[in-house]
Amino acid sequence: MNQSRPQGRITRFVISLFSIMLLTACAGENASNTDSSSAESSAAADNTQSEIIDNPNVVEDGYSTADEEVNTYYRRDADYPNAVDLPLQFITTKGGKKLSVRVTLPGDKDGNPLEGPFPVILTQSGYNTNLLSYMFLGSEGFAMMGLTDAYIVRRGYAQVAVDALGTGASEGGWELLGEDEQIGFADAVDWAHNQPWVNGKLGVAGVSYMAISSLFAAQRRPDSVDAVFALLPMGDAMRGTVGIGGLLNGVFMSTWMSITHLTSTQNIPAMLANPQHTAQLMAATQEHIDHVDIHHVPMIENALDGAPKYSYDGEFWQTRSPMANIDKVTAPTFIFGALNDLFQRGAPMLYERLSDNGVDSHLVVYSGTHLINFLKSHVASGEQVPAIDFLLLQWFDKHLKGMDTKTEKLPPVIQYVKNYPTESTPAEFQNDSYATAAKWPHPLLSPERWYLHGDGSLTQTKPTEPEPHFTMRNPEHPVGGARNANGLLVFDITLNDGTKCSSSYEQWTLGLVIPEPCYYDSNLSEQERVLFDSDTMEEDYYINGPIQADIWIDSTVTDAVVAVQVEEVFGDRSLPISNGQLLASKRAVDISRSRIINNDMIQPYHYFTEATSEPLVPGEVIKMQIEIFPTSAIIRKGNKLRIAISPSNQAQGIMNYPLQAAAEGGITTIHNSPEYPSSIVLPIVPTSALD
Repeated sequence: MNQSRPQGRITRFVISLFSIMLLTACAGENASNTDSSSAESSAAADNTQSEIIDNPNVVEDGYSTADEEVNTYYRRDADYPNAVDLPLQFITTKGGKKLSVRVTLPGDKDGNPLEGPFPVILTQSGYNTNLLSYMFLGSEGFAMMGLTDAYIVRRGYAQVAVDALGTGASEGGWELLGEDEQIGFADAVDWAHNQPWVNGKLGVAGVSYMAISSLFAAQRRPDSVDAVFALLPMGDAMRGTVGIGGLLNGVFMSTWMSITHLTSTQNIPAMLANPQHTAQLMAATQEHIDHVDIHHVPMIENALDGAPKYSYDGEFWQTRSPMANIDKVTAPTFIFGALNDLFQRGAPMLYERLSDNGVDSHLVVYSGTHLINFLKSHVASGEQVPAIDFLLLQWFDKHLKGMDTKTEKLPPVIQYVKNYPTESTPAEFQNDSYATAAKWPHPLLSPERWYLHGDGSLTQTKPTEPEPHFTMRNPEHPVGGARNANGLLVFDITLNDGTKCSSSYEQWTLGLVIPEPCYYDSNLSEQERVLFDSDTMEEDYYINGPIQADIWIDSTVTDAVVAVQVEEVFGDRSLPISNGQLLASKRAVDISRSRIINNDMIQPYHYFTEATSEPLVPGEVIKMQIEIFPTSAIIRKGNKLRIAISPSNQAQGIMNYPLQAAAEGGITTIHNSPEYPSSIVLPIVPTSALD
């Protein structure tokens, strides 16, 4: 493949996203017509060479392409010479608020919008589509952010981008994907279907927030949405993102809420470009500013004070969880996740449920963190995964235009595998880090239990006699809070357990940090860690799926946290693979909703409700069934499997103030004996299933 075009694209993405972070907002020229540079870049994209997706002949995992035609990277020439932005419009919701909507239509050679009708691609954003569209000036590849994308529009699609309720140029107060906002998502679908330039077909697409809004729109209007394309969506808000292990993910919430409010209040470019709407835009911006004191700061303070509404799973978090009503989605759905993403847990589980429901669905899992995967997805990944712009076109051409794009030949599941290929990998697979499967979790998954021992070893043999115990001291608590800083939301968290230098910190700051060596080598961590190592592996050891740690503990106080990380010891380095943690008082498990394979629970489902919470009795031994997020990785031949246990992972979750008081000064003992055999259950897949 000609690499100059993807490299150029990635450079533009980096520059553009750097511009977002700096928020050098200026109105510039109204991007109503695609300028010459955009047209030239789109024309250049038309000449991109086709590439082959290597769908190998794999029979063991239930997916085989031996007798199928090999797929090619899907592409086609543009149908129209231009993409044209219509004047800024507004949708009036059922609640009476006005939502900003940008419409981009195919245009003729003179830059005039065409009447159509066309199929619609709808994206609903929390990050100010007007501001970012002016920054990117119609550059290709930004459809999933709700920005003018000449590439997709010139191929015969109407593009509709809406600012979510309480964000950007829309009216109202933002309340984190709440009920009113979701009603607005449905109202936007209804509005789009009633436009004269729409042919009756509508797809929803987006990345991150925009992927989440796409799933909510498909749930609210299942008969009106014909296809879904969701890159890095959330599944279960409490268990997967904001309340991991029953704690509060302060690092993520502080990063996400600050960015969302910041972009929402930058409406001067929209005022300059649309002076006729200045008064309305000023009023909307003031609503967003006022909401800092009305909603954001009180919510954060209440959460830190331990308010049940935010501390436990219930209506508030379930309303904001796409997984809660994913069974309502009937449209063909393409899901993309990543191994160190904010939604590492949720993306594959969303796909699993859709697939089990018989929905035409596919899953791709990338490597890396949230931001980097939005960037990397626009460039082909090895031989398996085309650039996401081509996949988006292929998906919507099939489901909105009825074209034969052969999406059925795409593997159902494509996953990045950490540490793959290895020295043991056959030569024909040495150039690819991805593997395919017929479903998720992998059909050949088999649980395998490893036991922690008092000498720091990790074996598959259960302790037969009492062994030395390990103790951990609860760390100093984090500090921070939220405030109104001249109309902007500022939410600061200072970590005090050493996890600011960890892979979790990189993950939960969305990857918006300068890389540190300790993100990729846990031996450099300042965190308190109790280590358990296996012998060197005699063969490659393939882990693929969810993981559970069963750790027996007692504590000197009434609450404690146990954090567990899976690692590969490679020479003098220890490479983080995946992790999880659990608050002891919220340890209760709903067996009926937990994943059990071959009589082994491998993915616990915790209630996280006030009614099921129970403080520790000091000195009483209890079992902590800790969920470790799904991954796919190889512990390479000659290296060791390591399990690291810590008394916290504040980068992933912090205690609220009442919990901090309950855990103050506590010492946790890890038990490993015949009566209390601490262990970890790993999802093992034969290496013969790798392709």
